[in-house]
Amino acid sequence: MTESEARRRKSLLATIAFEPAIGLTRLRAELDVVHGIAASLDLIRADIDWLVEMGLVRFNGELAQITERGRDVAALRAKFPGA
Repeated sequence: MTESEARRRKSLLATIAFEPAIGLTRLRAELDVVHGIAASLDLIRADIDWLVEMGLVRFNGELAQITERGRDVAALRAKFPGA
């Protein structure tokens, strides 16, 4: 995992932690405005898939939600996988 991938994924996880359920378009806007990271929806989908695989996020195809483990990682109570 590159440094930019890790930063983008951590930023996505932090954003998802503050919303009960958030869509991809809103995630892209938050990444851009709040974190200063420009990313395509395809790239965000790929990152969400990775976060799901790691057990940090649930995604139903439209909305992403953080898991308990994801909340621990976002709050720095647990180590971020692969970083």
